[in-house]
Amino acid sequence: MADIQLGDDRTEQRPEAQTSGRSFAYADSEATDNRDEQQIAADNELAERLARVIEDSNKRVVPLTKMIRQNIENFFNQKEEDRNEDELIKAVKPLLEQSEKILYEANGAVKGADPDSRLSNRAQRHADDHKATPEEQRLAAALKVMIEEVGGTIDWAKNKINGLTKAKNELGPLLDALGQPLTQIVGGVGLLLAGVLNLVGKLLSGLGLDGLLTGLLGATGLKGIAKSLGLGKFFNYS
Repeated sequence: MADIQLGDDRTEQRPEAQTSGRSFAYADSEATDNRDEQQIAADNELAERLARVIEDSNKRVVPLTKMIRQNIENFFNQKEEDRNEDELIKAVKPLLEQSEKILYEANGAVKGADPDSRLSNRAQRHADDHKATPEEQRLAAALKVMIEEVGGTIDWAKNKINGLTKAKNELGPLLDALGQPLTQIVGGVGLLLAGVLNLVGKLLSGLGLDGLLTGLLGATGLKGIAKSLGLGKFFNYS
């Protein structure tokens, strides 16, 4: 898991992401854009609005995911006879609940970004190839951080507590619940600006984490929707 630095002008807003010692370009320089100026301006405004929502949520939720990991790691760093599952549950439960609340707030804001309910008729148009704008790049970078940190923590935590009967019973459902707003956010962004998920997928693929996005898309059923709209190519990562 790569360290994520949060700040007003750092990782989440960079037009390029450095992964594994190489620079990843968000879009093919030869890509064409068939949108008119009005469409581009509207899409850029939407992407920027969504990016601010995701970035704000990341600033609040990423510290919580790091605390979740730290508490679980601290538990396993203790001698087996000193481990107390009740204390682990007490420490992690409120962090999961707070994280879930933050993501549901973000999901509400994502839905609010489309007041005219144009999801279905916008999706087909956004399937067209075009060179990603800085606004779309910013949104992709922010969403990548959210998926990596929240989705990655969910999978990691489930695996760590799998052998702890009480913690698994108490925290497992909360981890599942935390995944719900995340899948809704990814699905909402994908239907509004489908091409952004292509950027996110490539960013995560550069870190070997593209399976996180694939799992989220499968959970939302977005893959099926994408295929029916001719968007399947956006979920083939090279």
